[in-house]
Amino acid sequence: MLHPRTRPAVRRLSTVAAASAALAPFALFGGCAAARPAGATAACGAAGVATIAAVDQIAADHIYGNELAGTEVSFDSAQITAAADLLAAVAGEDAAAARAAVSRLVFHPAWHIVRLRALDAAGHILADIGGLYVIAPVSGALRLHGRTVGSYVMSVQDDTGYTKLETRFVGNPIGIYVEGKLVAERYAAFPSAPPASANVTLGGVSYRVLSETYKAFPSGTLNAVILVAPPAPSAQRQPCSELRAGEFGRIAERFARLAISLAQHYAGFARTVHTYTGADVFVRRRATQLASSGGSGPARLPARGTVSYEGRSWLVFSFEPRPSTRVYVLVPPA
Repeated sequence: MLHPRTRPAVRRLSTVAAASAALAPFALFGGCAAARPAGATAACGAAGVATIAAVDQIAADHIYGNELAGTEVSFDSAQITAAADLLAAVAGEDAAAARAAVSRLVFHPAWHIVRLRALDAAGHILADIGGLYVIAPVSGALRLHGRTVGSYVMSVQDDTGYTKLETRFVGNPIGIYVEGKLVAERYAAFPSAPPASANVTLGGVSYRVLSETYKAFPSGTLNAVILVAPPAPSAQRQPCSELRAGEFGRIAERFARLAISLAQHYAGFARTVHTYTGADVFVRRRATQLASSGGSGPARLPARGTVSYEGRSWLVFSFEPRPSTRVYVLVPPA
């Protein structure tokens, strides 16, 4: 039995987004793209859109991965497996009690579960409450007094919520299709059926199409179609490595603008950018490191170009969120 959710399906984010329920003004000073590494000065040209799309695909997959195994998923799973009313209902195969327990968990104000299904030990569904089009299901066992009495399937995100995260963090138009049917869209009017080619023109803009296949609730798949606009002609004259570093940096700057007070949340900001892009992030005020996504980082960091760190070569993008403070974003070459 499905019940529509009565509150927005945008997940509450830990780290920097917990302090940024909405975009807040924050001046960025001196943003700069990575410089051209030696030996990589050829213009990216027509390959520019593919270079940017590859970075955006990484970010989209990190967003999805966090819906499967992020801190909120672990927290919500713990609430389910420790719910005494749910465990007792499942152990007793009491469908009415299971529905009441599942409803309490789904609509609880202290956490965010968009759908929860409870099953008995034989795999029969006792209760199933939440949204219709739900992404990234997570399952587990229900145990009472050390004995497995049933199982659950839950999710912390639905289709609309995922589109909001992608457009907030990356900024590309996105549509979600289930069994070939458009069920959610944002930033563009998508066709009723998924685009069949690698490029599509909407609103006079020719986009590169990224098609990602993710798990649907409780089984099966859905398609996330993400549209990537080509870079400006001036950007196409840059090397592909510069475009790659710059795209990671652009996403990092979006996270910086999400912070109500970035200076008070540098550590959360660095961890969040790493969580959703995989990039290493270091925040420094002159020679003093204020925060990092992990580790001390290179002893010296150039404002742009490349740096050797931990036996690897990294592209560097940096920007100044405030005078004398610089954010360094390190990404491996493609």
